[in-house]
Amino acid sequence: MSLNLQKKEKFLQLVLDNIPSFVFWKDRESIYLGCNLNFAKSAGLSSTDEIVGKSDYDLPWSKKDSDFYRKIDKEVMDSGVSQINFEESQTVDDGPINWLRTSKIPLFNSKNKVIGILGAYENITPRKIMELELIRGNKELRELNAKLEMANIDLEQFAYATSHDLQEPLSTIEGFSRLLQNKYAGVFDKNGVESLNYIIKETQRMASLIRQVLDYSKIEKIKDKFERVDLGQVVKSAIDDLGILINKNNALLKVNLPKQKINCNPKKMKVLFKNLISNGVKFNQSKIPTIEITFKENEAVWHFTIKDNGIGIKEGFQDTIFKPFKRLNLRHKFPGNGLGLSVCRKIVSLHGGKIYYTPNQFEGASFHFTILKT
Repeated sequence: MSLNLQKKEKFLQLVLDNIPSFVFWKDRESIYLGCNLNFAKSAGLSSTDEIVGKSDYDLPWSKKDSDFYRKIDKEVMDSGVSQINFEESQTVDDGPINWLRTSKIPLFNSKNKVIGILGAYENITPRKIMELELIRGNKELRELNAKLEMANIDLEQFAYATSHDLQEPLSTIEGFSRLLQNKYAGVFDKNGVESLNYIIKETQRMASLIRQVLDYSKIEKIKDKFERVDLGQVVKSAIDDLGILINKNNALLKVNLPKQKINCNPKKMKVLFKNLISNGVKFNQSKIPTIEITFKENEAVWHFTIKDNGIGIKEGFQDTIFKPFKRLNLRHKFPGNGLGLSVCRKIVSLHGGKIYYTPNQFEGASFHFTILKT
């Protein structure tokens, strides 16, 4: 071998030893002819020269891995077609599994005959572990979601059965209380009459609470379709339903809503506006309770504001008021069950938006919510 050729071989080996990949080459029988330093180290060898003449069965990886390596070698050399960037495993001395991204290319002589194979790979173990953990995590998440779905179904059935079973004794209590009220009113003294009225009132409140708990639990389960609707008509229907409350309190409503149709769930939007409007009227000690409904539009969302001149909300309760059954110690002064704003938050969330409130400068509060444009 000429001195010039030896220099070229040493230079080529130097290049191969300084690249981050693991490189090797074999003859037609899958016997190693050479490798770079990274590959030699991975095989437990102290130098690249030690690889020459060895087969995969002479190296520290498992027989299963060696069988697979030689199988791919044969496929590439028999077909003369490269296999690029495929993944394979490698277990060294019964240690942990390494994952490799490998390419194998057939080597041809001057007569276009396959005389061996050139292989190169990179160790992708950290990425593969993350990928496998992600797959496992997704599987566990799907299983958890399935369990939660079953739990939700069970909870809904339980809520329905419980509400039905509770409604019956409440109806009985109210019925007998009214019977006593109608038939024996003259027998009771003033305290007795007041106590009986209180029983009827609280029974009705309990029945209403049970119905609303059931409705609250079903908000996300009812898959009503989104439609392009005139929101003004939706709000008008909500106001009509609140006619008695509005007239009784001499309330004034000022409504400014988009003229164009918007994409939403009209049934749920009606509940949302109905709850916010009724709160503005009920939690209000002004001579003329005033509710203003306005909107803003930007590129991504519709932003609605319901402003009232009511009692307002104390500072520090921004999150509390949207939790179920949180009533801020107003139960005896104002009617309600503490579910209205929780329902509102659920409905807004189903529309991809957020809901929050801000205190007004002088009196009352403003509730803001957004819904996504689609």
